[in-house]
Amino acid sequence: MAEKTSDSPVRIIGSRELHQNLPGILRELEKDQVRYVLTVHGKPRAVLIGAEPYLSMIQGGRKASEALVGLQLTALLGGDLGAVPLDDLERALDRRGE
Repeated sequence: MAEKTSDSPVRIIGSRELHQNLPGILRELEKDQVRYVLTVHGKPRAVLIGAEPYLSMIQGGRKASEALVGLQLTALLGGDLGAVPLDDLERALDRRGE
């Protein structure tokens, strides 16, 4: 499977391997600390992180786009929309109007 450096949960994976092993990689991404660095021709192009760890990472974010993604992910994951802090979205939108 993907290359894993030392004890790091970050794994380097090529686009071909991602395509071939997608179901297993998606299962791995359910773990909070697992990250994949997707490479194309040996160059990093993207970082893959599970939806729930990403949601945890951006909650309380300062940007309106992060708060909006938080709402979307919470809805898709079947979570409680009331748990998403909308104050951050409101503050971020207010700052844009300044």
